[in-house]
Amino acid sequence: MASFHVLTDSTSDLPIELRQQYEINYFPMEFSTGDKNYIASLDWLQIGSHDFYESMRNGVKYKTAQVSIKTYTEILREHLGMGKDVIYIACSSALSSSVKTAYVVRDELRAEFPDRKVIIVDSLISGMAQGLLAIECAKMRDQGKSLDEVETWIEDHKMFYNQCSTTESLSYLKEAGRVTASSAFFGNLFAVKPIIISDTKGQNLAIRKVKGRKSSFTEIADQISKFIVQPEKQTIWVGHADSQADADSLAGEIKAKIPEATVKTYVIGPIVGVSVGPGTLICNYRGKHKNEQLETVK
Repeated sequence: MASFHVLTDSTSDLPIELRQQYEINYFPMEFSTGDKNYIASLDWLQIGSHDFYESMRNGVKYKTAQVSIKTYTEILREHLGMGKDVIYIACSSALSSSVKTAYVVRDELRAEFPDRKVIIVDSLISGMAQGLLAIECAKMRDQGKSLDEVETWIEDHKMFYNQCSTTESLSYLKEAGRVTASSAFFGNLFAVKPIIISDTKGQNLAIRKVKGRKSSFTEIADQISKFIVQPEKQTIWVGHADSQADADSLAGEIKAKIPEATVKTYVIGPIVGVSVGPGTLICNYRGKHKNEQLETVK
């Protein structure tokens, strides 16, 4: 029996196979368009991933909503009611207010479950890199580590979980206020592609532009090869927003540069997808401290 339970949320993009393998649950967020509301299921229960991204290509605009108080309360109460403590790896506070709501609900449930502990970690990242942190929690739990030991490790190591991505268009991130770049960067994006990383504040940072989609793949592969650590011991996850062929092409470039690494693809979930748009590719891996990457773009 698990000594504590590991939870994350809809931005973690963990496929069901990994959630089942590591016994990880998640708090679902929501998204909507017009009068249609959807639960942000990582299993695409209400709308398929292709239909979702195709609708965006056809001009449908979606809005996202953080995890509700009701959802936090119901799911936390369920887990605490089993007599288990909880660690929650939350989406970056720079990208979502969900983590702030989680703190409120945790405090409200203390009187009901005085003997239970809820640890909330602001991951300062989103997407599969956030999910990888949750997996590490589950692995340490299964190795017999205590909740306090796991919390300390995660806080000490979360800055080593990296992303490098490119989008078909920066308009989605820009409109959502989820990317940082100078006005000069935004001023000339015709026929060029942005390269984006996650910074130490938990925000997406556009660091350079390259000409053409194919060149962006080469740039990302180069970036990862410079900053990855112990590639032979990890999987590099390449997420795609309904662009499997491009994800396979990028995975091939990464594998050519880092042959000792395992490279797998997955579909970017709906919450991250609303913010980044169709055609986006996001690579997630464990590497050097984010500050080392940021030093190279100053």
